[in-house]
Amino acid sequence: MQCGYRGWIIDATPDFSLGKFFAHARLVRVSPDDDLDGEMHIERDLSYFDTEDEAIEVAQDWAFAWICKRDSIVDSTQDQTLTFRHSIPADTSAR
Repeated sequence: MQCGYRGWIIDATPDFSLGKFFAHARLVRVSPDDDLDGEMHIERDLSYFDTEDEAIEVAQDWAFAWICKRDSIVDSTQDQTLTFRHSIPADTSAR
């Protein structure tokens, strides 16, 4: 089961073993710039469930939360960098 979210492709297809569905998420983001590598994150063993739908839902919810948290950290870092750049006086000479 794949879906897209904020530029990431989420594969929440569970594994089936021992009569249970094991939830995990594989996240891939391909860079629009051919010169840059994409990103991948795999989270295994989120939990196990009796039904496939439950496992998929938990894996997708986990992935959505991970992406939101990661994006907020990246946005925060970028905001701090911009704030730092704006605090440098315009008349500062280059070295």
